[in-house]
Amino acid sequence: MENSKRTDESRRSFLTGVAGAGALAALGEAATLREALAQSAGAPAAPAGTVTNEAIKAAKVPAMQYHSERPITGSVPAHEHDFEFTPTDRVFIRNNLLTPDLDINLHRLTLKGLVDKELTFSVAELQKAFPVVSMAGMLECAGAGRTNYQPRASGTPWGATGGMSCPVWTGVRLKDVLAAAGLKANAAHVAGQGGDPGAVATAAPVIRSIPMSKALDENTLIAWGMNNGPLPKVHGYPLRLVAPGWVGSASTKWLHTLTVLDAPFKGTYMTGSYIVPKWPVKPGEKMPPDTVSTQAWPIKSMITSPAPDQVLKGTERIMVRGKAWVGEGSVGRVDISFDEGATWHRAALERERDKYAWRTFTCEYVPQRFGHLTFLARATDDRGNMQPIAPYWNPLGYFWNGIHRVGVMVVPA
Repeated sequence: MENSKRTDESRRSFLTGVAGAGALAALGEAATLREALAQSAGAPAAPAGTVTNEAIKAAKVPAMQYHSERPITGSVPAHEHDFEFTPTDRVFIRNNLLTPDLDINLHRLTLKGLVDKELTFSVAELQKAFPVVSMAGMLECAGAGRTNYQPRASGTPWGATGGMSCPVWTGVRLKDVLAAAGLKANAAHVAGQGGDPGAVATAAPVIRSIPMSKALDENTLIAWGMNNGPLPKVHGYPLRLVAPGWVGSASTKWLHTLTVLDAPFKGTYMTGSYIVPKWPVKPGEKMPPDTVSTQAWPIKSMITSPAPDQVLKGTERIMVRGKAWVGEGSVGRVDISFDEGATWHRAALERERDKYAWRTFTCEYVPQRFGHLTFLARATDDRGNMQPIAPYWNPLGYFWNGIHRVGVMVVPA
C-alpha cells in the first residue's frame, strides 16, 4: 500500500512537472540540497520499502570502490573489467535517490502523453506482447573519470576509470511499445520516470527524457534482465529504460511511467544537473546560463590488462589489452604508445558485435629494458574524433575521455 501511495504521488508530481517544469525544477533543486544536508548530518537507517546498502554491497565484488552511501555509488577500476562483458557483480552503481524494493507482480508500466491510446502493462504482459531481445550495451555515468579534471569538478569522485559498464541487457524495444500506442504528429521526446524514493518526502522524482530519434533506435530497450538473470534491485528491478551509449541517467531505473512529450522535459535531472556548457569555459568557472543536456559519450578507451603497478618478469612479449567505445557511431581504431606518446602502434580491434557494446583491443609489446614502463591507449571514432590528452574542463566534471595510462614494472626473471 505504501509503494502504491508513493507511486501515485510520484505520478502526480510528474504531471505537475509537465504542466509547470520550472516549479518542479526549483522544488527538485531545493530537495536535493536538503538531502545533501541530511546526509552530512548522518545518514539514517534505510526507510521501509527500500534496499539496504549492506544488501547491495553483499552482491558486489570486494574490488568495488564506494564513493558515497546515500545515494550509493560505486565502481571497479579498469583492470576489473577484463571480461568480454561486465559481470553483474562488477556493474557500476549510481543512484540519484534510494533503492526501492519493488514487487514484480504488482509493478506496472504506463505509457501516456502524445499517443493515440494510453497503455498499461504488467511485466509479464510486456514480456508476452512484444519480441524479446538481448544485446550488450554501454552505460556510463556522465561523471565517470571526474577526478582527472584539474581543478577538481564538483560531484561524485569517480576514479580515473570508474563509472562505466557493458553488460548484456534483455527486454523489449521501446520503439515497439511506442508503435503499439501510436505517436501523435508532434511527438518529440519520451520521458521516463523512476520509482526511486528520496530521503526526504519532497525530493523531486527522477525524470529524464530522450529525443524521439533515440527512443526509436532499435537498441533502446525496456529491460528486465541483465546477463541472463533478472535486473538486480540496485540496477532498476523490475524494469529500466536502457539508452545505451548515452549518459547513464538517460536509462531510467525502476521505470513505471513513459510520457511522450512535444519538447524535452524540463526538471531537475534535465536542467539542474547532467548539463554542460554549450561552449567551453575557463577551468574553475561557474556553470554559464547557456547549457545543453548531456547525451552521447565521446570516444573513449581504457587498458584492462596489465593492471597498474603489475610486476612482469623478463623481457618476453607483453599483451596489452583493453576496451574502446563511443556513444554514437563506431570505434575506428585504437593506438598504443610505449614511449609517452612519442610513437604510436596500431592495436588489433575485435570485430564489432552489438552497436553500443565496447570493443576489445590488443597490442603486443616486447620490452627493451627492465624498469618502469608506461602504456597509453588512444581511441579514434569513425568520424575522426580522437581521445584528447585531457578534454575541455566543465563545472560538473562530465565526459572525461582523456588518454588512459597504465604503468608496470619489468624485472629480471
